[in-house]
Amino acid sequence: MSESPPLSETVRIGAEIAHPVAEVWAAFADTAARATWGVPDGEAMVYDHDDFRAGGSTAFRCGTPGVLEFHASGDYPRIEPEAYAVSTETLRSGDQILSTAIVTWTFTATPAGTHVEITDQLVSFVGEGMVDGHRNGHTIALRQLGDFLDAGGQH
Repeated sequence: MSESPPLSETVRIGAEIAHPVAEVWAAFADTAARATWGVPDGEAMVYDHDDFRAGGSTAFRCGTPGVLEFHASGDYPRIEPEAYAVSTETLRSGDQILSTAIVTWTFTATPAGTHVEITDQLVSFVGEGMVDGHRNGHTIALRQLGDFLDAGGQH
């Protein structure tokens, strides 16, 4: 069986969040909070391990509640608190590698709060659908991060 060639793409998504950088960063750096706002409605995310520090690593499962058919693992090569975080992520379903990405989140103070930008440099091994999934997932996560903070940051 021949495989299609990998598809490389850079996805950039940004949003203004009407909260100070310190609050936005705190919600991002808190693993339990991220598991709450970082997944679309109707899906679930469980962190098996999240050592959120420069040089740390992460492993989580996500997807259908009770099934969690997707598994991800990665590293945090560089984190500068309240400024940026760079992570790597390889997403699998069973034995199949779906994508590998370098994801950079930046946090910049603005007069209205914080501008959050996500740059996702990804390689999809399963076609354009995975690129769309990354783009949609980041868009939803940014919206829900703002909603989470507007609700008082409760998880």
